[in-house]
Amino acid sequence: MLTGAYLTVGAQKLSTKETKVVFIVDSESDNVTDMALFSTIQKMDKRRLKKKYAGSKFYVGLLKGNYEIEGTGIIPKEDTTVIMFTEKQIFPEAYFFSSDDLSPGDPFHIGKTKTKVVSNKKGELILKT
Repeated sequence: MLTGAYLTVGAQKLSTKETKVVFIVDSESDNVTDMALFSTIQKMDKRRLKKKYAGSKFYVGLLKGNYEIEGTGIIPKEDTTVIMFTEKQIFPEAYFFSSDDLSPGDPFHIGKTKTKVVSNKKGELILKT
């Protein structure tokens, strides 16, 4: 008989100096709905990816700091920097992510994660949790 056994199931917490990520952006609202590791997205074929994230665009970025993996998504933790390359799409479309109206200090959401804009230069949006 086994007593006192516990099963811990939860998100995997990781830390990195820098890792490649993908921002998943709703095509209509331009809201970032999710973020995933680039390697996870790279393993999916285009048809499966477009089905799972219907109506989305995919932008390449970098994450520097701590994050959790939940399913196929990742959640940046406190004091983590995320950089979105607003002109680097995985499946290039006719337009880029519009960040013109964002200024340093503005709030910005990545799914349910709240961040603030640190810098917004042409083609590069830097955020901090």
